[in-house]
Amino acid sequence: MTNKICAALGYFDGVHSGHRAVLEATVNTEYEPAVFTFNNRPSGNITTGETKQKLMYNLGIKRIFSYDFAEIKNFSPVEFVSKILVQELGAKIVCCGYDFRFGKGAKADTDELSKLCEKHGIAAVIVPPVKSDGATVSSSAIRELIADGDIETANKFLGYELFYELEVVGGNKLGRTISFPTINQNMPPECVSPKFGVYESRVFINGNRCKSITNIGVRPTAGENENITIETHIIGYDGDLYGETIKVSLQKFIRPEKKFNSFTELSKQIKEDLKWLT
Repeated sequence: MTNKICAALGYFDGVHSGHRAVLEATVNTEYEPAVFTFNNRPSGNITTGETKQKLMYNLGIKRIFSYDFAEIKNFSPVEFVSKILVQELGAKIVCCGYDFRFGKGAKADTDELSKLCEKHGIAAVIVPPVKSDGATVSSSAIRELIADGDIETANKFLGYELFYELEVVGGNKLGRTISFPTINQNMPPECVSPKFGVYESRVFINGNRCKSITNIGVRPTAGENENITIETHIIGYDGDLYGETIKVSLQKFIRPEKKFNSFTELSKQIKEDLKWLT
């Protein structure tokens, strides 16, 4: 058991602006800031587990306690507080969002959490909802925005640009034949895929933020790929990034993915797409 911990409670998918309010409350105490969370679901996440942890550490979290949901899903509210928060974490303070639920069937709410924690001398800090343009920020809303291609609103809710930090893999090099070389990355299978199409993006290379344009989808003109690919043309860059881990952030949706009759047509369309870059 670790003593003197302030623990943030939640799944924290995406570590969006609502989550950051909870995490910042956790960091701003006299105790060691930690997170109680669950391992990633197999699909439908905003970010990978690795990215989620990186974002939390960047906010000042020192320890992350990640549990398999199946191991504790049948705990009663009393068991969750006594076994996890008291015995395993040794928490002195817990922080969570207003909508945090726990215990078997997620039947217990923040009122019950506060009452149970009080019995063990644990202070419970309940963080109110965070709003963006009048709407409550939530992971479910962000997932829908991403799936709909509304990256600009999703980024407002997230509080940062949605990004993928992934290894550059080999492609068919067709982009070079039409003067638009690209880097290729595979969409993580555990993440919700943005709407297939072309996005204005930014690529981070050696500390530099480079303008770019990204196609997310199955590349129908080149012969449909069973994997979802993140294919990015970096403006003014023609280096070899194979095997490197590169961060690509999305800024706005330009158009849906389309199958062209020829690579000449594709080349003309890319030239038109580039006019949308800001």
